[in-house]
Amino acid sequence: MRIHAMCLVKDEADIVEECLVRASEWCDHIFVLDNGSSDATWEIVQSLAWDLPAVIPWKTEAAPFTDGLRASIFAEFRSLGRDGDWWCRLDADEFYVDDPRVFLPKVPDAYAVVWSANFSYYFTDRDAERYSADPAAYGDDVPIEEKIRYYVNHWSEPRFFRHGDGVTWSSELGFPLFVYQSPAYPVRMWQKHFPYRSPEQIERRLAARQESIANGVFQHEAIADWGSAVANIEDRSLLERTGVEYVTLRWEDRVVPAASLNFDAHDRRFAVNESLMPTMPSVPPPRSAARRLASRVRARLRRR
Repeated sequence: MRIHAMCLVKDEADIVEECLVRASEWCDHIFVLDNGSSDATWEIVQSLAWDLPAVIPWKTEAAPFTDGLRASIFAEFRSLGRDGDWWCRLDADEFYVDDPRVFLPKVPDAYAVVWSANFSYYFTDRDAERYSADPAAYGDDVPIEEKIRYYVNHWSEPRFFRHGDGVTWSSELGFPLFVYQSPAYPVRMWQKHFPYRSPEQIERRLAARQESIANGVFQHEAIADWGSAVANIEDRSLLERTGVEYVTLRWEDRVVPAASLNFDAHDRRFAVNESLMPTMPSVPPPRSAARRLASRVRARLRRR
């Protein structure tokens, strides 16, 4: 089994090295496409490739962001895939709690798609107080898990799919169509997501996304009373109040009350909210696949 990751990056200089170094522990290939960074992101990726053979800086192309950009990565490198391999959507601001090299071999052949359980980390009022007292505590050189500790689990989406020679992927979609239609393995793979990491990074993020927000992308950045909406994440109606008039470039408008979130004590104990995550497709595996799985189990029992 090999794992091929498709990674889009843009203005992630403060975290991309940490992400790629960690991902290289379980990826065989990390194909990187930079869609228009204005900071040192691309130079960092290129430098890492010298020491990390898994990191493959494919190209830099100043293209508007769409999830479908990953389709071009897949089209370029799909010939490297073979039966038994997995393809991964890897974002530059996420880290896996579960080890994909341990998790994926446990997925029965009847399932071709694995979804994540996303633990989203936010910059809180306690972070703001600490930052005010010591800005260096949130510097780009500080490991992300040391400075951002408050999270909530409220999202899930496909992250891995099996390689197949017949897979087709339209650039209009964030994943091949079959990924949305296939039954997902009923166990979600845990991952940490760090979109808001420091006041400086938050303001750079918002400025870089202004045009995309106006074009209907990244609407989660255009929520009215953003901090309150995250703090009361169970109230979905608050998330639906979106519009360009609510977009702000001030980091202070991205602060969330820490008391409304969970604290990561680095003990691998996480608060999972199944009721807040999207429902995964759960069509039962085909009977033929189920029979093959049962046959393999019986054979293994006989060999014991």
